[in-house]
Amino acid sequence: MRTWWITLTYEWIKMSRMHALLVVLAALPLLLIYLLGSAFDSEIKPAKVAVYNADQGAMREGVDAFWQGADILPYVRPAVLSSEARVREAVQGGTADYGVIIPADYSDKLAAGESVSWHTFDGHDGRKNIAAHSIVRSYLSQVNMKAAAFKVLGPESLSGLESRHTDAAALVKVQTLGGGSDQSFGSISAIQYYSVAYLVMFLQYGGMTGAISLLRQKREGTLQRLYGIPASFSAVVAGIISGAALLGVMQTIIIIVFTKYVYGVDWGGAYWGIALISLLTIIAGSGLALTIASFANTVKTMQTLFNTMLFSMTFVSGGMIAMIQNKLGLISKLNINFWANAALRGLMDGSSRVLVWQNIGILAAIAAVLAIFAIIRLPKVVKQHA
Repeated sequence: MRTWWITLTYEWIKMSRMHALLVVLAALPLLLIYLLGSAFDSEIKPAKVAVYNADQGAMREGVDAFWQGADILPYVRPAVLSSEARVREAVQGGTADYGVIIPADYSDKLAAGESVSWHTFDGHDGRKNIAAHSIVRSYLSQVNMKAAAFKVLGPESLSGLESRHTDAAALVKVQTLGGGSDQSFGSISAIQYYSVAYLVMFLQYGGMTGAISLLRQKREGTLQRLYGIPASFSAVVAGIISGAALLGVMQTIIIIVFTKYVYGVDWGGAYWGIALISLLTIIAGSGLALTIASFANTVKTMQTLFNTMLFSMTFVSGGMIAMIQNKLGLISKLNINFWANAALRGLMDGSSRVLVWQNIGILAAIAAVLAIFAIIRLPKVVKQHA
């Protein structure tokens, strides 16, 4: 136990000094998650709308209640300002996505049965302009319909106008047009989708570092010298592999914490499940790397083969092109990434626990098989003439 612990500590200290390695394994996945999550994010965030109501008439209360209605919050987040100039400044300065000014004669025109309109100012984001403009237009369409009815039916037709101010949002549905099923990320967002894909991918890279360390120490003769000391050689090898596994644990913590609090990724809250899936992914990645290393013998060859396999598994499991796994059928399921991704996404979107555990079970079986293969082939990795 003491030999294992000393070796693990030494490996961890050695890897902590490899700054380039740490950047690749921690910073690169965060960058890829941000770039791909932002590029393919089709969700329209609520538009920040600057509102100035210059009307002091009878309809002012109804307008104010409309902007305070909970049913428009998925589309717009209004901020009431004190002047028209401040609304213009907010839109031009980018602190607001859209501006609305209710004119001072709004109530008077409605009382006279005239058509009314609001002054609006578009911001820099075209999608948010569409969402805000749809809300405003829907509300004014109802109001002008009432004004037209006033001319025909008289003042009683305006009764209840204020009480119906929230109906406008119910008529609006904002979504991305032209997005077919191939562009869908299922029940999770784009950034959630890629957070899972690249967490799984780079955890396997972390597991590969153990195989690289063993091959390098074998080439340099370090393992042969360690074999001759009065300590368990198995514990030494286990310590080196455990150091790589510990690096994978640190990767998991960094990626999940950073994406949760900086990118706002919702991981679903079942962190026990995330920890288990991550651990199984690390074991599977380490087993695969050690198995390849037992045939490759050199670091360069092993890295080339491992990179090729890992990129292939990431691609066919949908980690590069979203939902391509639905088109590839069985071939997409014959790898580590598919089952790890499916289990993590199931935890994210609240899928059936039975289905999540099935995915975890298959991942555990793959990890167990690869670990057994790695143990059987391990002498080929650590011994000169095995």
